[in-house]
Amino acid sequence: MRCLLIALLLALALPPIAAADTANPAPAVPVDEAAQAKKYQDCMKQAQKAPKLALKQAMDWEKAGGGDAARHCVANAYMGLKQYDDAAMELERIAQTMPQVKAPMMAQLFGQAAQAWMNMNQPDRALADINQGLKLNKNSVDLLVFRAILYGNQEKYFEALDDLNAAYDLSSDRGTILVLRATAYRKLQQPDLAKDNIEMALKADPNDPDALLERGTQRAEAGDRDGARADWVQLIEIAPDSPAAEDARAGLASLDVKAN
Repeated sequence: MRCLLIALLLALALPPIAAADTANPAPAVPVDEAAQAKKYQDCMKQAQKAPKLALKQAMDWEKAGGGDAARHCVANAYMGLKQYDDAAMELERIAQTMPQVKAPMMAQLFGQAAQAWMNMNQPDRALADINQGLKLNKNSVDLLVFRAILYGNQEKYFEALDDLNAAYDLSSDRGTILVLRATAYRKLQQPDLAKDNIEMALKADPNDPDALLERGTQRAEAGDRDGARADWVQLIEIAPDSPAAEDARAGLASLDVKAN
């Protein structure tokens, strides 16, 4: 499930925080919300392009009363600097100090903290944050899928399926979920269920790289080397720079070794 974890982490964007939403008391002078929102957007963009500079600016902004918006930019700058532990702890602190009425946003922030811990190769801390997020928003499809992938990486496939089934019922965009279910069923040696799920995924999107990777894997394990080769070659042609293509090339090399 490594490729789909990478794809999910890339898809999860840091949720925006309104610049006026701060943990500090309201200032005596009215805040220009449009100006504050622009400052937040500019800071977040700077965190991607020049994270070291953005970190200093965001810290100065926080000292001046920028609140959660400034702290969020601090976390994003840490991500840009690859200081993932600092980013994770900052995101956790923001989530923990928000009022409960913002539970969905808090859940997203815990998900982003989990992303940072995964970048540190600390799945246990990532899982703890995902669990915290799901306590706040049990119907978050992103967090359910994220946790399923973590379970899958730990070979807890029944637990992964529980989360994937819950996510499937909540979502209309089910391609990733179907591929992950197919992988889990294959690992549990349920080839018919694995095949059913991957065929549904490919019916929805015949060019889905992760679905092609999984079907090729299923075919290779079933002894259909020509079918596996066809899927993996198609994948590489469609998405040559994707994480799935990397695994497909390894699969093709394995087929060639076995042929010799």
